[in-house]
Amino acid sequence: MLSDEETSEIKQKIISQVESTFPVEQIAGARQQIESMNSQQLENFLERNKMIKDSNKNGQEEAIENDCVFCSIVSDKIHSVKIDENEKAIAILEINPISRGHVLIIPKEHTNKSPKEAQTLAKKVSGKIKKKFSPKDIEISKSKLFGHETINVLPVYMNENFNSERKHATMEELESIKEELEKKKPEKISKKPKIEKIKEIFYLPKRIP
Repeated sequence: MLSDEETSEIKQKIISQVESTFPVEQIAGARQQIESMNSQQLENFLERNKMIKDSNKNGQEEAIENDCVFCSIVSDKIHSVKIDENEKAIAILEINPISRGHVLIIPKEHTNKSPKEAQTLAKKVSGKIKKKFSPKDIEISKSKLFGHETINVLPVYMNENFNSERKHATMEELESIKEELEKKKPEKISKKPKIEKIKEIFYLPKRIP
């Protein structure tokens, strides 16, 4: 049985997928249906859609890599707003952010333990957010869904934390945040020092009559 936290997080990821791939006229109905599910109904939904396998020897459910939401984001099957990447991970803006600039670091390979390169990317993105948006703090936390570990980079402006309410962001809003993060400060043009004209004073001897 899924925990309340797992149920909430899985719903958010499925809704993100729906909003990225469904026709506009179907999104509201699908979102309402997903949000109304309890943990057992959600589990049945995942099984029907082959998003989880049958229980393994330890009684734990395994994610099917090909149907993993995060793998679909990495392979561009699900549209996202990517702000950075390295050889092992990508950084995208969370579509259901807690705060402005909330970022998700996703390993490129399906793994239940994020590589050190993913953590390196999280630190790099954290520095960029601090520089551009000046939050009073940034929280970094790992989470795991569908057997794929990810890293959340959360800017804290007031008293936000990972239990705070999430709000849906449009792709236009996320693209705008990306532009701000990538915007370079205009280089200061050094002014040439004013050259003061030096008047030459000529001293001529007095004329003798």
